[in-house]
Amino acid sequence: MPAVKPKRKSPVMDMTAMCDVAFLLLSFFIMTTQFKGQESVTIDTPSSISQTKIPETGVATISIDPKGKYYFGIADAKQRGELLQRMAQKYNVSVSSTDLKSFEKLSDFGISILGLKQYLNMPPEDQLNVVMPGIPNDSTKSELGDWVQTYLLEVNPSAKLAVRGDAATNYPAVKKVLNELGKRDINKFQLITGVENAPN
Repeated sequence: MPAVKPKRKSPVMDMTAMCDVAFLLLSFFIMTTQFKGQESVTIDTPSSISQTKIPETGVATISIDPKGKYYFGIADAKQRGELLQRMAQKYNVSVSSTDLKSFEKLSDFGISILGLKQYLNMPPEDQLNVVMPGIPNDSTKSELGDWVQTYLLEVNPSAKLAVRGDAATNYPAVKKVLNELGKRDINKFQLITGVENAPN
């Protein structure tokens, strides 16, 4: 008579603890993630084969749109308030604590410091509809140069500078920025481009 084989039972795992861990990790990453703020202008950068990456912190960016308007942005939100305070002192403009909090939320901006207070006092949904005129950068008044110099020399001397121009931007607009940086002895910066595959 053959031996009776016992029924095989598949092992059972309680997945409750695993689900708890998964949801805890998910909620942790959601709460600690910092989302990139909405940019004031869309820039379609030209492409290059360079593989160098721009750091995510400690970087200031000058953006130039196709019309030749200039925008300035800082990656570190905590340093934006300090920069605005220093620039307000230079230009004798008063800023409130509400203005500083609003400014810290801007990833970049393209407006003169004289019109910035009015822009910051707008509701956020109205700010999205404003077409920024660009930061002044001409031979008589280079406010853009003041923003860059104040940030790189006073607020964060270890920061890096990046210049991002649209593919349709005319060269004279880029040259004006490079000339202004040269006048202020700011000779180290990176150009932001799109990624293109290297030729074989």
